[in-house]
Amino acid sequence: MFERYTEKARRAIFFSRYEASQFGSSYIETEHLLLGLLRENNFLYHWIPKTNLETIRKRLDEHGTRQPSTSISVDLPLSNASKRVLKFAADEADALSHKHIGTEHLFLGLLDESGSLADKLLREAGANPERVRLDLTGSPERAEQSHGGLFQGRLSRSFALSTLEIHGIRRNAERVREAVQRCRACNWHWEKHRFTNIDIVIAKQTGKVSFDLTLAADSANFELVKGGWKKDHCFICRWELFESQDEADAAHSTGYTNGHDWVCTECYEKFWQGPDFFSSAYSDIT
Repeated sequence: MFERYTEKARRAIFFSRYEASQFGSSYIETEHLLLGLLRENNFLYHWIPKTNLETIRKRLDEHGTRQPSTSISVDLPLSNASKRVLKFAADEADALSHKHIGTEHLFLGLLDESGSLADKLLREAGANPERVRLDLTGSPERAEQSHGGLFQGRLSRSFALSTLEIHGIRRNAERVREAVQRCRACNWHWEKHRFTNIDIVIAKQTGKVSFDLTLAADSANFELVKGGWKKDHCFICRWELFESQDEADAAHSTGYTNGHDWVCTECYEKFWQGPDFFSSAYSDIT
C-alpha cells in the first residue's frame, strides 16, 4: 500500500510506530503520525509557526495519552482514524495531480481527519490547509520561469490542460469529474445553507463518532457531544467548511448540502448551474 510513498513519508510512518510504542499505545493514532512527520521533515514547521516538537509532546502529556512504553518489537496497527488519514493523503495527492504521496500530503490528511487530536494540535499551532494546498500547487508560470526551455513549457501546458482551478488551486480535472459524477448519480436536492456545528455521539470505549443521536440513550457506552462536528469538506474539491459569522469567512461558512454531503459555493455554481461543465472542451480552464 506504500508504493506511491516517498522515502520521507515511509520513514515518517516508521517513526510514528516508534512514537506509539513510547506512549504505550495499542494503535498508531493520529497524534503519533504527527510526531513521526515532524521528526522526519522539519520543513513542515513552515506551516505550523506557533509550535515545535517538544511543545506538541507536552500537549499530548496534558491530554493523558502517555502510558508505560511497550517493546518496539510488538506489531502495532493503524487506528481507524489513522487509516482514514492515509486515505485522505492519497486523495490530496490525486487532487493536486501529484503521482507521489509525501509528508506534505500526510500533513494535509491529518487536517482532513476532523476532530482528531492531531487536527486539534495542528489548528492550535496555526495550520491552514488552504495555505498548504496553495503552497503545493504547481504554477506553470513559475515553473517556466525557474527552469526555462521548451520542454518545461510543454510540461507546464500539459499540467494546465489536465487540471482546473477551484478556489485558486489547480486540481486534478479527472478526479473532479469523477466526484461530480458521483454527486449526480442520485437525484439529490441541494439547498444553500450556512454551515453550523453538528451534534455527534462518541462511543466511550473506542472514541468512534456517529451521527445517530439515538445512541446517546445508552449513556453507559455513548456520549452526546453538542456541536462536536466542527467542520466538513466540499465533496468535490475538499474546500473546508466551518461555522463562522464573520463575512470574511463566507466562502468557508456557506455551501450547498443534500442533508449528508456538502458542496462549496464555487463548485455548485461551476458544476450544477448552467449546462454540464464537462460537456465542453475545457476551454475555460486552460
